[in-house]
Amino acid sequence: MNDTDATDELEGQLNKGALWAITYGDLMSFLTVFFLLMAAGISAKSMAVQMSLKSIESQFGKQNRLIEELFSSYGIQKIAKLEVTRNRIRLYFSEPVLFNPGSATLKGVSEDQLRQLAAALRDIPNHVSIEGHTDNQPLGPHSPFKSNWELSAARAFSVLEFFEQAGVPAYRLSATGYGEYRPLKPNTTPENRAANRRIEIDIIRGED
Repeated sequence: MNDTDATDELEGQLNKGALWAITYGDLMSFLTVFFLLMAAGISAKSMAVQMSLKSIESQFGKQNRLIEELFSSYGIQKIAKLEVTRNRIRLYFSEPVLFNPGSATLKGVSEDQLRQLAAALRDIPNHVSIEGHTDNQPLGPHSPFKSNWELSAARAFSVLEFFEQAGVPAYRLSATGYGEYRPLKPNTTPENRAANRRIEIDIIRGED
């Protein structure tokens, strides 16, 4: 082999090495971009989860503050009993507090507390479900309502209408009458029947 042939062979090997280095460099670049994208995706998901958790914590914190306000600033404990579960905050109002027997017209003495409750409900995004319940005693012959079911629905709607007029958004409100069909206690004594005549207001927690 002469010097010219040796030189040509060396240049060919160098050119092949340069091409291989370029290909390897491109491959490393692609892999770097790929892993950066993967890391960005994981970070985005992690950030979304963290934001979601903060949102849930914020929501529950707001609801816990609502409970404190209901039973301190607004004095709701004077007219209602409270029950807190994982999914809702439930307020129990007995019949004499909000209505006279057989009536679906709110008593004037209860409106101040209900107005304060409405003020608290305006400040949260939760759905508010209002339920009317009665005992199993038949209504008198002069009652404007055909059944306990109708009376319970009318009472629930009276509370809903009051809240709406007090500024709680209508789309967050619902009213249902259950009549005598969801008693808290057997309708066997005057005390039990009194407990069954009630309005329940459920403040539904956010998605959990």
